[in-house]
Amino acid sequence: MSIAATKNVVLSDESPILNVAMIGHAFMGRAHSNAYRQVNHFFDLPFRVVAKVVVGRALDRAGAAAAKLGFEEASISLEEVLARDDIDLVDVATPNDSHFAIAMAALKAGKHVLCEKPLAMTVAEAKLMAAEAKKRKAKVGLWHNYRSAPATKLAALMIARGDIGVVRQVRAVYLQDWLSDASVPASWRTDKKLCGSGAHGDLNAHLIDLTRALTGLEFLSVCGMQQTFTKERPTGKGKAKAEVTVDDAFCFLARFAGGAIGTFEATRVAPGRKNYNRIEISGTKGTIIWNLERMNELQFFSFADQRDAQGFRTIMCMDSVHPYAANWWPDGHTVGYEHTFVHHLADFVSSLKSGAAFAPNFHDGLKVQAVLEAAMQSVKSGTFVKVNV
Repeated sequence: MSIAATKNVVLSDESPILNVAMIGHAFMGRAHSNAYRQVNHFFDLPFRVVAKVVVGRALDRAGAAAAKLGFEEASISLEEVLARDDIDLVDVATPNDSHFAIAMAALKAGKHVLCEKPLAMTVAEAKLMAAEAKKRKAKVGLWHNYRSAPATKLAALMIARGDIGVVRQVRAVYLQDWLSDASVPASWRTDKKLCGSGAHGDLNAHLIDLTRALTGLEFLSVCGMQQTFTKERPTGKGKAKAEVTVDDAFCFLARFAGGAIGTFEATRVAPGRKNYNRIEISGTKGTIIWNLERMNELQFFSFADQRDAQGFRTIMCMDSVHPYAANWWPDGHTVGYEHTFVHHLADFVSSLKSGAAFAPNFHDGLKVQAVLEAAMQSVKSGTFVKVNV
């Protein structure tokens, strides 16, 4: 049953179906597919999510992925899949250079779309995608899953209700080490034609989106610098090597509407750091810190505490009063990285029935793209560059 046929339906035990076609089946495809398998087991939703078909470039690999990831079918024809009336939602889980073409085709075919980040390769592409989604009145979203951890969702609530006062500074870092060794082979993530940028688009995109989600602040201008430490990498084909055409590390300063300032650092060459995604937000009354490597915790300082008892304290965000937590395990039993995708999907599916806005949508993706692009322009100019959308 299509989404269009389920509007205003009173749900019974046999909920209407939401059939999903996922394009791509590598790392992010694995993460997304787990969410499709789990979401109805832990959340009461208006649709029964069905992992219907995986689309890949080779039928044998797509078929193997479908079997392993829990999809009913495999295909190598995006056109045929988009033409099917039984496909409701298209998930774009491919490298960055294909997001625009696939998402636009899916929107024109009348599908709802979830897309990996960053949304596009350029601001110009992102504008067209956001405009097409608005024109088609499609429900669209980006897989910025770090918005959907219990702790980050709580942090956003705390900041919005004034627990840290007026935001003054943001300090955000995303540190990994998997490209520290020069012998690590080249991939699509080291080729600018396929990904647009390196650590910047891969990791800073998350920091930019998370900052907007937690603080509600908009970026006004940025000034960045980047470095590529390993200029070429083995291709995996004999002694052949490929030029690295993206950054290994990218840092930038930011000015926000309202007068706040921020520092951002993304790197894939920080030995010992595996997935160190940390954001610290300071206000006039206190500070909140979140770190993905301790994702169920918030560090919180408040001047409102008695002077002799002031200091950072840890909030364990796995109590039934915390966002999403009541859907899982008893209080204090932690959730992990994969659960953020389940939460994100649950919110998206719920919004299909309720009509509530879902974030991040393609307009949010455009906002992130504008910051990424302005920071890259500032590297060339050596000055602050205004963020224009």
